[in-house]
Amino acid sequence: MSDTMPAASCEEVDTMADDPTEPIQLCLFAAPMTAAERMGRAARYAEDPARYLEHALGKDVFDSRRSMLSLPETVDMDAYGNGTHKQHFEKHIAEFLGKQHGLFFFTGVQAQLAALKIYADRAGKNKVAWHVSSHLESAEERSFEALYGLERLLLGSDPEALPTVAEIQAIINLPKNERPAVVLLEVPNRVLGCKTYTFEELEAISSACQEAGVTLHMDGARIWEIEPYYQATAGKSFAELAKLFDSVYVSFYKGLGGATGAMLVTDDESVVSEAKMWQRRAGGNAFTMGFEVIDDERGFNESIGTFARKREKMIEVAEAIKAATSQYKGTGGAPIVTFVPEQPTCCQVRTVFTGYTAEQLVQARDQVQEKSNVSVFRRLWPKQTLDEQLMAERNKSEINASQAKSDDDERHSIEWMIMSVTESIETQVFVDAYIGLCEELVGMSS
Repeated sequence: MSDTMPAASCEEVDTMADDPTEPIQLCLFAAPMTAAERMGRAARYAEDPARYLEHALGKDVFDSRRSMLSLPETVDMDAYGNGTHKQHFEKHIAEFLGKQHGLFFFTGVQAQLAALKIYADRAGKNKVAWHVSSHLESAEERSFEALYGLERLLLGSDPEALPTVAEIQAIINLPKNERPAVVLLEVPNRVLGCKTYTFEELEAISSACQEAGVTLHMDGARIWEIEPYYQATAGKSFAELAKLFDSVYVSFYKGLGGATGAMLVTDDESVVSEAKMWQRRAGGNAFTMGFEVIDDERGFNESIGTFARKREKMIEVAEAIKAATSQYKGTGGAPIVTFVPEQPTCCQVRTVFTGYTAEQLVQARDQVQEKSNVSVFRRLWPKQTLDEQLMAERNKSEINASQAKSDDDERHSIEWMIMSVTESIETQVFVDAYIGLCEELVGMSS
């Protein structure tokens, strides 16, 4: 196969229908369903949400999770944001996260930029702050600047590490006219393998922001996945986590498996009122978002309550892979397989392959698949950010993303997660596939 350096995407959808002749995919981010199957599933849910969930989850599970579920009495299609079902879903998600108000958006880009713009305007300054790994920095064509007139300050000194509490304090304690109006923290940080802060660190950051008069906003695209970490390490719930932030953005199509969509939640009703204005200005106030609301609620209801066991499975699989592959070294003597973070915080992680080129990794992957009918990965992490790739496409004189070489051409990574489909795969299948990959790679260099 020739896919030496395609772009990684955690939003990739596997469109292959269930087929025993297809290889077992260890790296999936969406269940293998056709478009018709997805539409039909949403339609069945819309007909009778409770009945659908009793069937999908089983009555015992449905009953045990009932208090967490968003169960509407009416399912309708909103008109320009006004609809009984949409308002029910917004209220449920906000209250589930310990907030009072919520607003549904098509995309997280719109949701977060609306919030940041509101906070900047209220503070009378256009400065906002986030880490260089933020989605706003690398995958939104600098819309914060081009459309919203915001000026960003970068948090932290290391692109491969979370900004420390001290580094954040240094930024928010600048002279008042230099400090940001708002700090955005991604919890957990996807680019860094879902590394995250301890609850105590978040408390310290929250307190420091309050003292400095700086708003604290959470990019909680994967809050559903990370909450079990805070339960396990600090006994803290979704609401206790969200309480530390003035507002939180959440996503519905990643770990929850909804169609597409996001929500901004806050205790400040006026923020939601202003966000509606910015939503309309950004073209996000469509005639209806009914399908997205329906399928996102379905995804939330089917997935909430499953992430603790998925986290446990990921930790088990990662530990087993590390133990089984520790003897295999790359051309430079470093272990071929490592994980970022070293122990997964949630059901999503990055695996790093060291000592081999992208072409060698793809060749080894294909050989393992041919022998075992198991595919270790679908995509390698790209050498350029999404914004850099888009710029390269516009400017053909620049090096194309698929041809780009990095200073370290023998270090590549993938991101993957334990989801409903892969959760049922035996741990030994993962282990055997990674051993096979290492053996193929070592064989190439011997």
